[in-house]
Amino acid sequence: MPIPQTFEALRTHQTAEGQVRSRLETLRLDDLSAGEIVVRNLYAGVNYKDCLSLHGRAKIIASYPRVAGIELVGEVLASSVAAFEPGQAVLVHGFQTGIAFDGGFSACVRVPAAHVQAVPQGLTPHEAAVIGVPGFTAAMALERFIELGIAPDAGSVAMSGAGGAVGLLGTALFARAGYRVAAITRRMAQEERLRAIGAHEVIDAAVLDAPQRPLEKPRFAAAIDNVGGPMLSWLLRSLADGGAVASVGNAAGNSYEGSVLPFIMRRAQLFGIVANAPVEQRRRLWAKLAAEWKPDMAAVLPHVRHIPLGALMEHSARQLDGASSGRVLVDFSR
Repeated sequence: MPIPQTFEALRTHQTAEGQVRSRLETLRLDDLSAGEIVVRNLYAGVNYKDCLSLHGRAKIIASYPRVAGIELVGEVLASSVAAFEPGQAVLVHGFQTGIAFDGGFSACVRVPAAHVQAVPQGLTPHEAAVIGVPGFTAAMALERFIELGIAPDAGSVAMSGAGGAVGLLGTALFARAGYRVAAITRRMAQEERLRAIGAHEVIDAAVLDAPQRPLEKPRFAAAIDNVGGPMLSWLLRSLADGGAVASVGNAAGNSYEGSVLPFIMRRAQLFGIVANAPVEQRRRLWAKLAAEWKPDMAAVLPHVRHIPLGALMEHSARQLDGASSGRVLVDFSR
């Protein structure tokens, strides 16, 4: 397929007064940041960070104008390096994609070769897009838990924000890896769907409204926290001895109140996860996500929503307001 002369993109600008505005534009290849690989986009995942970028709600984009979107899956249209050839299915995430380089909210993308990875055998391009950054983030946490000696028989793994993309993919991934997942949500109407993707227990996040103690009953061997704030504090206080929390999100804010007691009395560990991993770790984890850690896609797919690029601004505003759940993909494949 030839490189299109023009294509549609959602491009973000900053005015002289510092206001951020995003709008649909018709671009040419030379309008994009430099790179050795030209990709026909198929799917771009929509993450909370992307929504912040599009609406200027946080200082994320490094320079303007910029096509946001921190991840994409597509097929190579042209390549000036031997490692990639036209027609090859590839994925891109991290490496400042959508921040310092133009990203996924464009029908055509130009990417530095060092930022590109082949879609591994065992995954279709669509499956790779569904897993995307949320699933890769959960895989990074899983690998770290294993390194810490937290095996499936150690106890339950809590998943806060279970209705979001990381919670959805994380629940399915950990269940596939043999762990018992305790999904935490304020939307208890989602209990049936969370159990369908692998949760063995669903906990009402209203537990935070109850009186809090310096140390809670030990109930989790590990936890992935997508929320921050009081939830992160409660998870730390609810760990079993030697437990660990992976902090991956901050939907409730950047800070939390806590004490040293979980760290001293229960040897708790807290670490952060950023999906911009080294190349070797990317290859290792994506190989696992395509094989022994591959989520049950039949269970996950009903919770994946596809939208056109023209609907992204409206959707991203809803996602920032907490009115969206599951995994959302901008679909360029049709």
